[in-house]
Parts: sequence; structure tokens; C-alpha cells
Amino acid sequence: MRSYKLVVYIAVVFLLGLQHGLLAAQDMGCRPDVLSKPTQQGLWVVGETSGFDPCHPSVQWRVPENADNPAVVLAVHGGGGRRDAQAITDQFYQHGYATLIFDAYAMNGFTRTPRLGNAARQLMLFKVAREALNWLKGRKEIDTRNIHVYGISNGASVVLNLAALGPPYEIRSVFSEAPTPVGMGLPDTIRVPTLMVFGQEDDLGAPLGKKRWEISMPCRINVKVRQAPSGTATDCSKDAPNGRMMTTVEWSKKVMLVDAGRLDTVYLDGVAHGGFLGPLERSTWADFMRSRGVTPQPFMEQVGWSQGGTEAGRAALLREVLDFFAATTAK
Repeated sequence: MRSYKLVVYIAVVFLLGLQHGLLAAQDMGCRPDVLSKPTQQGLWVVGETSGFDPCHPSVQWRVPENADNPAVVLAVHGGGGRRDAQAITDQFYQHGYATLIFDAYAMNGFTRTPRLGNAARQLMLFKVAREALNWLKGRKEIDTRNIHVYGISNGASVVLNLAALGPPYEIRSVFSEAPTPVGMGLPDTIRVPTLMVFGQEDDLGAPLGKKRWEISMPCRINVKVRQAPSGTATDCSKDAPNGRMMTTVEWSKKVMLVDAGRLDTVYLDGVAHGGFLGPLERSTWADFMRSRGVTPQPFMEQVGWSQGGTEAGRAALLREVLDFFAATTAK
């Protein structure tokens, strides 16, 4: 008899747990049907890429306890995956923001961070991030008037393109840390308050003696991404391969500001690429490859790869982004 009661008890607990799990999944709006597994071919991906599934294991969705409809930050990572943006996203959460972060590579079926070109990375990031914005718009536990977006490196270029989207996408402001013109290109317009930040020590991807914001590559490297806003890739991409792309600074002087759009640029001392990636380390691309156990190509000796920041540099970076989000938040 006791055994029978135990079995019944376990069954009831299991069913209640299953019901709770189903209700939680329903509340999250799980979308497993939008997940795909494109195949890698060289530095590109072939096939349909994934949309945003809020129930994917790579997604972290946090709302501060006892918060009354807080503003939210959507974080878009760089070439290294979610870990690129995790530390600073943790800071946003600790300062009272709801936060949403994901790993676009894992969501596309990659079990390890793939070695891809910028265009392929940004292709996946852009689609997932764009759909994540729509998901946030339906969340009742946050203030959907105040959806801020943060991006680092490849993600920084992606969020600049998000800043060009009009309705139905609703963004309060965009903070772009260390963008590059290489990949999907940069948009023709900016529609929301946008702040670009570069570390004075950031030479990642630039020829030695140059800085991140001075990067320019042959047009043939860029790829126009489907459903992206019109931008530099229209006339400078593999489909229009002649010439060289504008540097990020050159683009910033030509981009059109419409609606509530504005664009400012700040340069911070004590910061290289990704101030929250760790301590400041000055290095070349070749140094980085050797640290990963890979024999570098000779040309990599002539390309910068400095990352991280000093304690003071990280503090200045965090102050910039928090002040910017606070100043642009609707009351």
C-alpha cells in the first residue's frame, strides 16, 4: 500500500512539474521551428540561418527581482560568441536593467565557435537579434518603450544596422563598442540615438600602426545581407567588388540622421578591443594565433590584436554606457 501511494505521489509531482514546464515554455513563447543548421563552407555559411528561439539553451533572460517594468538591454556578441558580451551584460543587470543575451552560433547548430568571415558572423547575428527585438516587444514584465541595444565587435556593426530599422522594430538607443566596416557593411541612415565607442588601444584587425576605426578593406569582402537596411554594401561588396570600403569614421561623417537619430563617437583611454574581455593585452594577430596553438601566417605579424582594458578603462566604459542608456531612457 505504501509503495502504491509513493508511486501515485511521484506521478503527481511529475505531472505538476510537466505542467509547470509547459506553462513556462508557453509564457516564453518558445519557437523551435525557427532553428536551422546551416553548413560551413570555408569562411561562409550555406543554407537558411536560425531566427530567435527564446527557449534555446544559449539564451539568458533576466529581469531584476522586485523591479517595476524596468528598461531592458539586448546584448549582441562578437566573433567569440556570447562570452564576448557576458561580463558587461552582467553589469547591466546589476545596475537594474533586464537583460537578454544569446549565442547566435550555438543557435545555428555550431557546437564550438566557428572560424568564419565577418559577413557570415554578422548574417547570423543580425537575423537572431532582429527577431529578439520583436520578442522583447511582447514582454509584459519590462518597459517596452525602453529597449536599449548593446553590441561588441561584429555585434557592434550589427547593432548599427539595427539602429537603421524603422517600425515595427522599436529601439530606444544603440551603444556600439568597436564596430568594423567589414562584413555586412554599415547603414545609410541612423534612426535612434546611437553612441560608438572605441578604445584608444584598439588595433584589432588593423595594420600595425593603425587603429580599429581606421580599418578599410577591399569591397569584395563585404556581403549584402538579406533584410538588412540599405547601406555601404549596396555599392561595395562581392556584388560590387571594385574599390575599398569606407572606414568607420568616414562612414560616420556621411550617414544620414533621420527621425530621432543622432550619432556620437567617444574614444577611451586604457581600453583596447572589448574593454570587458579581460586585462589589457597588446598583441598581434600572430600572437593570438600562437596562444591558441595555431601556427600563424606571416602576414598576421603585421596585424594588431590588442584586447581588454585596464581597471580604469573598464570603469570609464561602463560609465559611458550607463550614462548613455540613462539619458536616453523615456521617463
